[in-house]
Amino acid sequence: MKKLLKNIVFISLASITFSSCLEETFPTDIATSDQVSVSEEALGALSNSVIAYMTTYDGGTSDNTNFGYAGFMMWRDVMLQDMPVYSTSYDYFNYGFGTTSYLGDYPVPSMFWTYHYNLINNANLLIGSIDPETMTETTKSYLGNALVYRAMAYMDLSRYFEYKHTGVSSLDSKAEANGIYGLTVPLITENTSEEEGRNNPRVPFYKMYRFIMNDLNNAEKYLSNFQREKKNWADLSVVYGMKARLWMELGSRFELYPDDLATQISHDKDAELETYASLNINSASDCYANAASYARKVIDKGYTPVGEAQWHDTASGFNTVNDAWIFAILIGANDGLSSWKAFISQISPEQTFGTTQYGAYRMIGKSLFDKIPDADWRKTSWIAPDDAGKNPVPSQYKTLLSDEQWANIPAYTGFKFRPNQGNMGNYLIGNVVNIPLMRVEEMYFIEAEAVAHTQGVQTGISLLENFMNTYRYKDGSYKCNSSNMELFIDELLVQKRIEFWGEGILAFDYKRLEKQIIRGYTGTNTPATHRYNSIKGYAAPWMNVYITSSEYKYNLSIINNPDPSSSIEAWEE
Repeated sequence: MKKLLKNIVFISLASITFSSCLEETFPTDIATSDQVSVSEEALGALSNSVIAYMTTYDGGTSDNTNFGYAGFMMWRDVMLQDMPVYSTSYDYFNYGFGTTSYLGDYPVPSMFWTYHYNLINNANLLIGSIDPETMTETTKSYLGNALVYRAMAYMDLSRYFEYKHTGVSSLDSKAEANGIYGLTVPLITENTSEEEGRNNPRVPFYKMYRFIMNDLNNAEKYLSNFQREKKNWADLSVVYGMKARLWMELGSRFELYPDDLATQISHDKDAELETYASLNINSASDCYANAASYARKVIDKGYTPVGEAQWHDTASGFNTVNDAWIFAILIGANDGLSSWKAFISQISPEQTFGTTQYGAYRMIGKSLFDKIPDADWRKTSWIAPDDAGKNPVPSQYKTLLSDEQWANIPAYTGFKFRPNQGNMGNYLIGNVVNIPLMRVEEMYFIEAEAVAHTQGVQTGISLLENFMNTYRYKDGSYKCNSSNMELFIDELLVQKRIEFWGEGILAFDYKRLEKQIIRGYTGTNTPATHRYNSIKGYAAPWMNVYITSSEYKYNLSIINNPDPSSSIEAWEE
């Protein structure tokens, strides 16, 4: 135990090294070594600090998008094509992944690095404070929870920063010359010293995958008997869901790049990695089979997909934990709430205290909305063009807006996320919401995609059709007519894009599948300054996040990604 506690000082210093300079002061929600003792009460405080960091305003900047983990969920959707903004004047997600400019040595990409490594630091402090040989059932739950949060943070970081082919020769050739293909991010654990942190290279994918899986394996062991009271704590279903996500990541990678599979297998016996369990795979199909298995384990836990009434509830729609939610952010009244710097303030048009009152309405992309038939009850989460500007509000919509307010809201605006208790005017109430990190619906989609790879496209289609007709279509009319795997994946992504609008899920799918992002097309409702189309068959350049100088000048072993700023010309009609 003394050895573990001794390391915490070094962990703190190393983590600061990876997020900015050594003189930076830790946010108040990050515990330090002198707060640690062997008591269960003190360990409980450390465990709570891991969870509390999800709602902490800290990404190294004072930006209005800097409101905890939920801000990064919004950034991920802004990277894509399905959440354009009506007016950019008060759009704080405008610069960066919206315009695809200022993505080099600027504040926005630095937030991604800083925030996630500080979350990892909190987890490391707890992990390094618990002696596995003397654990109680309570401290087992603390350790398992911290391992899940650390695994999630590293999974996110790896997917943000690993460079994928873009089809832009100037970027791809530089990445090749610098030898960064296959590199993720540096690993900082509970045992990393300050000296190691200053010379800590980005680890290859085959090591990162085993590290993350090892954390999840241990979490599964420690949480085997844990019954949580709140869904911002991890339990077995969260572990299974994280594993399903990770196995899908591996399956897609190894199918697209068989050489990477060979590399992964060749390093299974590395002495350096012997502390992390082998993945025990021989094919991409093995990964897909594991993804389907873990997704089904979550489904069999008894979660129920969100129903139409729950989805459209004006007081609790997508702001309150329900039986579909597996994992969530729970924002409390004491979480330093701001009238603008908050999730609801930035995404919901049914409030009068945030940015949408100045025209920064979050819309669904026209091309996606056009794919939603009237039989799909999710469609009325967004204002149809024929219904915009009408007074009174058309009867098919459930909204807090008055007739006069509705008449001033533009077409395609989404009101999926409601202010707490339907309170439109008081940000201290309206912003106190729960936000889903993982829903059981995602597991149904993972299962359908994975099974299509292992049992054939038609079996995957049957699973997708069964989900849609059971839970999303009013008349059971949904039909998937895809004739091959590529078309099936495209159709599954359409439904997933509709389902998880605003939840930050799809960016990782687009990058793992190297799918094209299309914002510029005839009739688009994306602002002219945001109309960038990535190259078909490649990852969008702006999804390869740049490592800013606040990191690489303190960690001497960092090899950076090429700066993706403005690397593709804007689409013009």
